[in-house]
Formats: sequence, C-alpha cells, structure tokens
Amino acid sequence: MREWIGWLRAELLKIGRRRLGWLLLLALMAVFVFHVRSLNTGRLEYQQAQGSGVGRFGQVIMPESAEAGEAELVRRMTFPGFLDEVWVIADSQVGWALLAALILGAIQSGEEYDRGTIRTLMVRGPSRTTWLLAKLAALFLVTGFAWLVLALEGGVLGLWTHHLVTGTIDLSSVDGGRLLALGGRFLRSWTSTLPYLAFALAAGILARGAGPALALGMAARFVEIFSGIGGLFLVAFGMGMEGLGARIYRLWAPLHVVSMEWNAGVWRTWGKPYPMFGELPSPLHSNPWLAALALLAWTTAWLALASRTLKQRDITG
Repeated sequence: MREWIGWLRAELLKIGRRRLGWLLLLALMAVFVFHVRSLNTGRLEYQQAQGSGVGRFGQVIMPESAEAGEAELVRRMTFPGFLDEVWVIADSQVGWALLAALILGAIQSGEEYDRGTIRTLMVRGPSRTTWLLAKLAALFLVTGFAWLVLALEGGVLGLWTHHLVTGTIDLSSVDGGRLLALGGRFLRSWTSTLPYLAFALAAGILARGAGPALALGMAARFVEIFSGIGGLFLVAFGMGMEGLGARIYRLWAPLHVVSMEWNAGVWRTWGKPYPMFGELPSPLHSNPWLAALALLAWTTAWLALASRTLKQRDITG
C-alpha cells in the first residue's frame, strides 16, 4: 500500500508540473465568466425589448415574452436559482470540464510512450496494474480539485450576479438543505468523470502516443455529444410521429441507454437528465443507482482493457 501511495504521489507531481493542466483550468474559469456575462447581457436585452418590442437581432418580441424572458434570467442570476448555474461548465450537453479532463488524461497517458518513460517504469517500477491504478487515482483527484475550484468560482460569481440584479447580497434562501443538495450534486458530478478518465488512459495505452490518444478520446466524446443532442429531438418529437422518427428511435435508444453519456447524466441529475420532458419513453431509464452500476461497469471495462493491453504488449522491447 505504501508503494502504491508513492506512485500516486509521483503521478500527482507529474500532473501538477504540467502547464497544460493549469491552462485548461484557467480556460474553464474564463468560460464560466463568459457564461455569466452572457446571462446578464440577455437580461438587459429582454429588459430593453419590453419597451421597444425589438430584440438584439432586430426581431419582434412581444412585451409579455420579453418580461417572461427577463424573469427567467433574473431567477438564474439570483440565489437560490444560481446554484444550478454552478454546474453549467461541467454538466452541460457539451461538458467543457469533461472535455478538459479527457484531454489531460489522454495526454498524461499517451506521453509516457512519446517520451519513452513507460519502458523504464515497467522495468524498474511497479506492476503494470498498480501503475495504471495510480495514474487513474491521480487524475481523479486532480479532477476533483478542478471541480472544487469551479464550484468556488461559481459561488463568487453568484454573489456578483445576485448583487447586480437585486442591489443586495442576501443568502437567506440558501439554507442547509440546499447546501446539502449542492454537495451531493458536486460528488455525483465528480464521480461521473471516473469512466471517462479510465477511457482516456485506455486510449493512451491503445494508441501509444499523446496525439493519437487525444484524437481517439475527442472522437468518442463527440460521438456521445451528437448522440445526446439527437436524442433530445427524438425524445421530444420522434415518439410523437409515426414512421421514420419512431424507427430511428428504436435503433438509437437501446444503444444510447447503455452509453456513458446517458448514465452519467442520470447519475449527476439524480434521475432527471431531461427535466423539460415528462416520463421518458422506454427503454431509456432514469434510475440513478442503475446508472451508477453502468458507470462502474464502464470504468471496470476500460481498466481491464488497458491492463490486459499492458500485460500482453512487449513495452520493454
């Protein structure tokens, strides 16, 4: 156990010294600031449209619609509504923070081949499985640190937007129950990254290089994103149509329901991946514990694939 902790510390040191990791974190923080500014810009535009009836792009907006739009943005910019915005960087459809974690994981794994350090590690270091688990644990801890930084940044930005809209800083609506729910969402969002990190490590080992691993990881993630976006339309409209829409759905749903994308969404939101819809049509499930088992199964599968590849491949030759 002491040896494993030593390798974990070594992996953490590697990640901490990598500039890319810090640059990715700064980029995510900048995206968060941009998101909050866009909320305020939209609020001001709706506010102006209530009198002029004209939107940002010259479109006609009814005063009632402009008032409703402003009210919704005010809700999102003030507490407790702003607490949901804390997760927009990590848990949106694109998942910018998850993309950053995939990038770091693929490069951290693939560069062991690019620099040739994996030969030295496997000859003089730990067992291949021990090395793999230490690297995964280090990436998971670093991801948790990044999620914590983003959550703290969200709290500061929330204070600013709340004061911007109301002129005061009132946290009376943020009670213990909401903070407990916030902590639970934080833990679920963080743990949902584990299968993706395992996949990034497997991609680096299979591709034998940072560049190919990054390409493989990003391609797989974008396939998931497009599948999820397509699913929004299928769930919203396809099941109400006969013919092609329903046939496509019957082909898509059994594949998407076992994906990391769907199960991570169910786990993060505790069974409400698409809160704008009613009951999800079969076979899409909304059971968070079933989703957790699926994510654990994906993590185990990627680790098993990576471990088997490492054991069968002659790395030292």
